[in-house]
Amino acid sequence: MSRLPLLLCVALFACESKKVDDAVNKVKDNTVVKKVDKALDELDVDEAKQHLSSAKEAIGKGLEAAEACSWAARIADDVVKDAVKDPLKELKRLCSFDAPLARATKAVSNAEQARAEQPEAPSLTECSSDDWSNMKRAIEGSPHSGEPRWTELKARWAKVCPVR
Repeated sequence: MSRLPLLLCVALFACESKKVDDAVNKVKDNTVVKKVDKALDELDVDEAKQHLSSAKEAIGKGLEAAEACSWAARIADDVVKDAVKDPLKELKRLCSFDAPLARATKAVSNAEQARAEQPEAPSLTECSSDDWSNMKRAIEGSPHSGEPRWTELKARWAKVCPVR
């Protein structure tokens, strides 16, 4: 959240005959401004934690965490306050790995269930899963492509849906 406009407004009101730079520095040193800045930091942390919590809940229920993930994608890592970095990092990991992994896992489970019901079928509709293809593309193109949970899931997929 950008606080510069707030600081500039306060500086302009505080500035009578002084330079704007002096007024801005005075405002930055003002304890009221520091309290407002601290309160805004706390709101940022609360917002990050709320998005993290809602993403965990949605992914746990097998739902999309679209709002939380789009919020995380909009946040640039270099402008984040230290207090927000850890929840944001965890949220970005959830969105870039855990969410696609959950959807891919569901596709594998569906294919395994279909294979159990039709062990001799030459092909299964479930093996043409768009979810599997899309999540595979998302994970393979990310830094998480070597994660053990992903490699295990790919092995399960290959077993139930071998390439012929």
